[in-house]
Amino acid sequence: MVSQPTTPPPQGDKNASAGLLATTILVTVLCIILVSLRFATRIWIVKRVGWDDWTILFACLGHPIGMALVIVQISYGFGRPAYYLTPHQFQEFMKFAYGEWLQTFATLMFTKVSICLFLLRITITPAFIRPLQAAIAILIVSNVVLTLLWILQCTPHLDKAWNDKVSGKCFSKGQLERIIISQALISIISDFFLSAFPILILRKVQISFRSKLGLCALMGLGVITGSLSIVRTVLNWQNETSDPTWASIPNWYWRSWEVFFGIAAACIPTLRPGYKWLKGAMRTRFTKLSSGQEKTTEGPVSKWTAPKPSASDPSKGSRGKNNTENAMTATTTTQDEDILPLQNFDPSIRADIEHYPRGDETEEREHYPRDSKGNERRMGLHIPGDVSTHRPGHFKRLDSEAKVGGGLGAEEVEDRI
Repeated sequence: MVSQPTTPPPQGDKNASAGLLATTILVTVLCIILVSLRFATRIWIVKRVGWDDWTILFACLGHPIGMALVIVQISYGFGRPAYYLTPHQFQEFMKFAYGEWLQTFATLMFTKVSICLFLLRITITPAFIRPLQAAIAILIVSNVVLTLLWILQCTPHLDKAWNDKVSGKCFSKGQLERIIISQALISIISDFFLSAFPILILRKVQISFRSKLGLCALMGLGVITGSLSIVRTVLNWQNETSDPTWASIPNWYWRSWEVFFGIAAACIPTLRPGYKWLKGAMRTRFTKLSSGQEKTTEGPVSKWTAPKPSASDPSKGSRGKNNTENAMTATTTTQDEDILPLQNFDPSIRADIEHYPRGDETEEREHYPRDSKGNERRMGLHIPGDVSTHRPGHFKRLDSEAKVGGGLGAEEVEDRI
């Protein structure tokens, strides 16, 4: 246990508790907002909640607990030099600082496990799956061991860690520093490993360099967390100083932002479907407003009528009707096509939107497979063509030739995100 200093500090009785309180509240609120947006995206847009979402929820719960511990520490003198505290205040501060480190270990572990589970969502190749599974096992085992060492730093009475009046034996200052440094090294290595992993997953996906760079940047935000962890490790000596209530303030700031950016790195990539949905909704809204203004200024617009079938070919009547229905289907599904994956459509709707309009009987498409009704069928979302000119439509392929490991195409990767 660290003893309370007996000599006054050169800076006098300063108080930095206001900055500590504002920071812990800000970080906690931002984490709750990010995790709430993530669950809103998963529940109402993606309609799928996985283990990576539940683990990041556990990590987020650590922030309100940490904020409560910091507020109690501030009430007992955190932010002031320990020389000016009463023995009771110093003892209570050490008790709640002991618990705050346990919260930090658990929050960082759940955050990194969530990122591993998220990366497992977008890859199916054993060469990628096994390293991620090994990383999860290492993170859990190492953090459990370090947590137990921190809890059992004093024997036979655990409260010897903050109460020097209790008999017992505790780890030395160097041993406690090694526990914190070990946890920091595991955190740094895992942060940079998980930040580089998306590059390996996305390097063979045939998407634009700009999109690939954006996805890698979103999923590589752990670099910031790793950098903050390096600074926190360098400043680790401040935790075991003779004046922990004052000298450990810079270390606490770096550690708080490290935990926050870890949760941000886990949540921001998962908000991509929500961003695409919001972008599509705003585009549709602006389009409706624009068309409404045109109608008020230009007067009534005549309704479009489908071309009449030719008298020489009565079968064109039904075909024209089918084409009209396909065009109407395209009008309602094209906007949603960039928002929802094809797998979310009902099978009957998928059969309709995959049907080619008349006019696609070209030589290069003769090898396409057909269903029982003679309609061409192919994996992907079909965009119908122009009904009036019988111009053939096209497919937005979901089974792109570019495979990620075991067979995921570019759009499928985005769907799994």
